[in-house]
Amino acid sequence: MSDFPSNYPTSGKEFLDICKEFLDEIERREAGNLEAAGRMIAEKVLADEIVYVVGCGGHSWVPPMDMFCRAGGLVPISALMDVSTSTLTGGFKSVLTERVPGYMTALFDYHRIADGDLVMIFNNVGVNALTIDAGLECRKRGAKSIGVAGSPWQEQLSEDSPVRHPSRKNLKDIVDLFIDDYNPVGDCVMNLPGMDSSIAPISTITDGYIVRRIEIEAIKAILAAGEKAPVWVSANNPDGDARNEEYLKKYFYRVKLF
Repeated sequence: MSDFPSNYPTSGKEFLDICKEFLDEIERREAGNLEAAGRMIAEKVLADEIVYVVGCGGHSWVPPMDMFCRAGGLVPISALMDVSTSTLTGGFKSVLTERVPGYMTALFDYHRIADGDLVMIFNNVGVNALTIDAGLECRKRGAKSIGVAGSPWQEQLSEDSPVRHPSRKNLKDIVDLFIDDYNPVGDCVMNLPGMDSSIAPISTITDGYIVRRIEIEAIKAILAAGEKAPVWVSANNPDGDARNEEYLKKYFYRVKLF
């Protein structure tokens, strides 16, 4: 629909129907970008390289964590999950940390992001200091970048918003490939009678879908190249530990958090 997602938050719809609408719209509008992201990741895996994923504050940690060391997910994924930028050490501490210019530069130094690397950047807003520094550092270092965020935030937040990076840039304008999750300003999609604020954040659902779609496309591309896709098996499977051991031997000293 033409007014999507400006018609959110809304009342009179069930959350399941809202989720279906968002996922249908993402599939309709972003399918080409999802496939392109999968091919970019596949190229790195086929070249025996590591793919870096980073969540830039708060619950933007969730998609990288879901790509990292995940049953059914790709093995050579290195997550830049600095605990100080998450809600694990304080919800509003994370809010403050994600607005600190230069912090992400230090994380890129620590993980040695360099020319030719591939970095996926997740942030549902797409304008804060961690996010924009991640995109700018990729450019500076010659790394390729895939950004996942909501365009409504980037287009509607004023330039003088305290949320914004000092450069006032948007993630969608500085990455090599941008995937829109279309989450509306405020992230929440439902209004209920008696509430003076909206509820039901949608970005967890949309970004979870985006992660899986990209992984699937990457694995398809690896198989199309005639190679075996390195994918974790659940450690709870009877043969899980034995099957994963071959990947641990290969990647344990190449991925910092393994």
